[in-house]
Amino acid sequence: MKNITAITLAALAVTASCSAPEPTGASYASGFDMKRSWANLSPYKDAESFGVPKGVPQSCELSQVHVLHRHAERYPTDYPLDGEGMQDFATKLANYTKTHPGKKVGSGPLKFLNNWKYVLGSDALMETGAATEATSGANFWTKYGRLLYRADRDTMAAWNSSLNVYPNGTARPKPVFRTTSQGRILESARWWLSGFFGNSGANSSYSEYDLVIIPEESGFNNTLASYEACTGDMTEGDDSATTFISRYTKDARSRLSAFFPSDFNLTASDVLAMQNLCAYEYTSLAGSSFCSLFTEQEWKDFEYNVDVQYYGDYAWGSPTGRAQGIGYVLELAARLQQKLITSSDTSINYTYDDNTAQFPFGQPFYMDMSHDDIILSVINALGVNYFKYGPHGLPGDLNHAPKRNFSLSEMTPFGARFMSEIWTCPRNHSFKELDPVLYENPVVDSTADTTDYIRFVLNSAPLPLEGVVGCEGARNGFCPVDRFLHGIPTLEHTANYQKACFGKYPTGSQVGDGAPSS
Repeated sequence: MKNITAITLAALAVTASCSAPEPTGASYASGFDMKRSWANLSPYKDAESFGVPKGVPQSCELSQVHVLHRHAERYPTDYPLDGEGMQDFATKLANYTKTHPGKKVGSGPLKFLNNWKYVLGSDALMETGAATEATSGANFWTKYGRLLYRADRDTMAAWNSSLNVYPNGTARPKPVFRTTSQGRILESARWWLSGFFGNSGANSSYSEYDLVIIPEESGFNNTLASYEACTGDMTEGDDSATTFISRYTKDARSRLSAFFPSDFNLTASDVLAMQNLCAYEYTSLAGSSFCSLFTEQEWKDFEYNVDVQYYGDYAWGSPTGRAQGIGYVLELAARLQQKLITSSDTSINYTYDDNTAQFPFGQPFYMDMSHDDIILSVINALGVNYFKYGPHGLPGDLNHAPKRNFSLSEMTPFGARFMSEIWTCPRNHSFKELDPVLYENPVVDSTADTTDYIRFVLNSAPLPLEGVVGCEGARNGFCPVDRFLHGIPTLEHTANYQKACFGKYPTGSQVGDGAPSS
């Protein structure tokens, strides 16, 4: 989610430079897949690894799963480095053609521009996005739902309301899930739930659940859209990205300018718009003539430009990074402790969390539909160090993307999903050996000889817990729940919500750990 407009696109116009040509095209001899360098515009794919082994623990019971999910494929927003930039480029082409009748605006690989039109919609969920969400919901049933609801051979194929019972056989209440009110988020939630509940015969699955719709609007507390109420600094990433865009696009400007009229004045923002057009047209039209115009390095740099934006606006480089995610972390802790929230000085809207009708306890799983930046802020608020780049954020004063762990293509592609798994295991379980699949969920009695563990999984890859207070002794990503909960007050203190969102502190550059500098 990008909704910041205070940025000067004119700052992206720089002097072109020449360098040795690199191969461009829709495919590359190296096997490079450009779709994996579209940052948060990348199609969903399971993450390879974040340095912790995948698999399920032996002799442990999957007790509960908390899902924080991103919406899927959408049309562009009005953000300057996204939809606004593409529309400006389209207008520039149209105006040039109008003022130069009979003169072609593009030649060679750009000759398609002579008949090209901007046909993308705005901000709405695409059909491909609906499919991504439904598939994700169905996959959740296959991986988690059948285990949590203890489906047998007769009921494993799809959800059946007869499964919604407590261990003693009495009926559970209808499950409750949450979403923001924004159109693409609400529709994503509905499609995800349709996939989970099977939607047999393509009939609506609305009757199977209750959906709490929290308004997403300026000044309204909402942990699933926390930037709406937090007015602190969220521009450092944009500023760094502007600097980087002007540098990495130099070669492309020089190369592509040869196929425009000499008086067209191709700018860095135009080049960025053309790369954005590739990603969006591919997603919505199943192809794009813009995709073959760029080199492998230029796609890697395109990804980095978006990474910098989000790192500096919503994550470790932003003084509000932790603050924007701490509300959800506190809600997760409250669910684990089965405590209602009756007051808050963070993004939590306690009028939704002070009652079990909207904030129930003991569900086998929870699903909250949200945005990419919220997932990033939550991981930052947890204190995960793996993605942290350095004390001064992700730099923009480079010519090309550096090596880093923070990559939106891996972290928040369309349909990204962040799971908080709860496992009940024998006390002092080693977690040394993990199996690829859990065929049947064992019953592990909660006694003095068992311990509940939490594991965070992003796009099917577990997260390392270095930096997460309370989880210093975690093994292969598994942390005792009681130790995790013991660290929550420290995480809240570190986020420093009131200062980060409403206080005064130095601005003008990225920070190192997602909180205001002193």
